[in-house]
Amino acid sequence: MTSKLCVALFLLVSSQAFAMNLQEYLKSVEMHHKTIKALDVAKEAADDRNLAGDLELVPAMSAEVSYLSDKNPLSQFAMFGVPESKQLAYNLGFSKKFSSGTQASLWGTVTQFDNPGIVNPQFAAYSKFGYGQLGLTLSQSLWKDAFGHATRLRWERQDAATAAQKGDFDYKIRGVLVQAEAAYWEYLYAVENLKTAKGSLERAKKIESWTRRRVADGISDRADLLQGQALVAGRQLVLITAEDDLEAAKKAVLDAMELKEMSSFPNLEGDLSATRPLESLVSGGKGRVVQMEAYLKSLEAKAAAVQAEEVEDSFRPDLVLSGSYNTNTFSKDMPDATQNLGDVNNPTAKVALTLKYMFDTSVKRAAKDASKKNALASRLLAERQLLESDSAWSELNRRYGEMTRRVQSAEQFNKLQNDRSRATNDLFNKGRTITMNVVDAENDAATSELNMNRLKAEQRKMEAQARLFMTVEE
Repeated sequence: MTSKLCVALFLLVSSQAFAMNLQEYLKSVEMHHKTIKALDVAKEAADDRNLAGDLELVPAMSAEVSYLSDKNPLSQFAMFGVPESKQLAYNLGFSKKFSSGTQASLWGTVTQFDNPGIVNPQFAAYSKFGYGQLGLTLSQSLWKDAFGHATRLRWERQDAATAAQKGDFDYKIRGVLVQAEAAYWEYLYAVENLKTAKGSLERAKKIESWTRRRVADGISDRADLLQGQALVAGRQLVLITAEDDLEAAKKAVLDAMELKEMSSFPNLEGDLSATRPLESLVSGGKGRVVQMEAYLKSLEAKAAAVQAEEVEDSFRPDLVLSGSYNTNTFSKDMPDATQNLGDVNNPTAKVALTLKYMFDTSVKRAAKDASKKNALASRLLAERQLLESDSAWSELNRRYGEMTRRVQSAEQFNKLQNDRSRATNDLFNKGRTITMNVVDAENDAATSELNMNRLKAEQRKMEAQARLFMTVEE
């Protein structure tokens, strides 16, 4: 806990005093985003639910104290002339089911009997006596849950279901991080957009100033000055829009990092031109690249298949071997009976073999068929999802390759437009071109730079989509 607090303090300080790169930014998002915190807690809850599935294997103890007053004329002691029989009993039991399917219970009971009114000396011993039993009972299924087969099936299903639940939470966490990364690149694009807008406005003002001097010198017409002024007005509008876009981008970053005040906005740094191989953002080692959704479907299909086996197993005939053994102690009172609970001179022993069979009816067959069909449907959906996953990964790589070529073309186009703008400005200064050509060249250069930066930002966001894929063994 202390280490996490130190990291949080470090990130808070670094966000205000030092530049924060993408990894540091995403780490901060992971630490502060409440949705991610909630999903992390949900993952822990999934593990807890999985462990809680073994509640039936938890040992249990039972204790009971009872008092009985029996005035029934047909009671067991009424024949001795007892008007009221009183019994005080203490029972203590311990039971446990094992993963092997064996069920065991150990129990003990002692009872104090008070039967006043017995006049026959032959039965005087029953007027007051203590009775105790100490017993052990064991049972084992030989067919339906043969040596823990049902328990092992339940474990397998729960593990698959838990893995699917935690995988779904991980997928949602990655979705939050992908959105946060998109906000990061959108902010960097907005910063570059603002720089471009400011530079364009400065150049437009220079063109207007040059044109104003030329009009004053009688070299250019008033129409040229109006073109220059229109260029400045247009560039001012672009600058206002860029400033608004930057504020919106900052707000998205603050929301992702769960920061409330704009004054705490971190100093984010990054390079829109730095490409990243898609494979480097895919989690896992070597293996088949699949969408996380497809992997989750396969886990759900596995859980459904095991559940179908569980249903099939639950309708099997049950052959149970059971045995019990208990002592029987008869003493003058309860304390004496308690001391002699371990006396094995008068035991009771029983061995039984019990068969239970549910007849095959349409109801039983429907229950089994429903689970099998559900498992089949889940498997078919998982296979379809894997096919779509392969197509999605292939399409992402294809589109990324096309985007790379578009960025390269945009960079070349922007370079040519900037060269053209500078050359046109030079001709304009020498009086060898008209103002319209200068304005057109400046507009084309600014537009090409904005388009280039937009394509780079979209390429970075496209790379982030690879975080939603993972590698699995075939």
